[in-house]
Amino acid sequence: MRSHSHPGAVPSRSVLFVLAVSCLGQLRSASGQLCISPVNETCASATDIFEWQLPLSENGVYGCTTDTIPNPDMPYLDVFFRYDCTCTGIYTLAMCGSTADAALRVYVDGCGFLVGDEIATADDECPGSPPSADPMLDIVLEDGRSYWFELGTWRPTPPWAPSTPNAPLVFDMSACQPCGSGDANRDGELDGRDIDLFMATFLGESQDPLTFCAADMTNNGSVEFDDVEFFVTALLQS
Repeated sequence: MRSHSHPGAVPSRSVLFVLAVSCLGQLRSASGQLCISPVNETCASATDIFEWQLPLSENGVYGCTTDTIPNPDMPYLDVFFRYDCTCTGIYTLAMCGSTADAALRVYVDGCGFLVGDEIATADDECPGSPPSADPMLDIVLEDGRSYWFELGTWRPTPPWAPSTPNAPLVFDMSACQPCGSGDANRDGELDGRDIDLFMATFLGESQDPLTFCAADMTNNGSVEFDDVEFFVTALLQS
């Protein structure tokens, strides 16, 4: 006799298992292992970072898909973080110690190429050499603007990508170093070694945004005579 299901009947365990596999089986690695999407798999589900959390050291995992389309290059197997900036200054972003060959992109005012603007990329700046080198960069972020950080791998297949799904990654973000510090060479000290870089910015000979941020002593978006006065005063007091 053929059995019939009834409204409200509880599906059998085998049916639930099939449904679960159908839902979770979105992707498998080359090894055939199931990849479970992390919570920050997509732009829309990016993990928020708040000023009070900085400096941040996050241990996460790579994603199961590559989500910024069209994406002409890395990162692959990407995940996302979002930072609504409340402090204009210099930040350090790094993925040193991540599995395989990590890569990083930064977008502003929207996530991905279709809705945001890419402002920076990084690949092999951490100590090491490919396929074990990871990205690290210093970047100026502006108060009142939203930024998305796309973390992934340089290529979608081993040895640049992990051979198993949900491999670990590391994401470090420093606290804000506010503009106007005068520390033009960014060595953590205001001293005579900053003078040449400061003056190069003042004279328009250097367009480096990191040096400009440090040299803008008055935080008004320009480096002028008032900034020179503040710089000299701070230098004499250091």
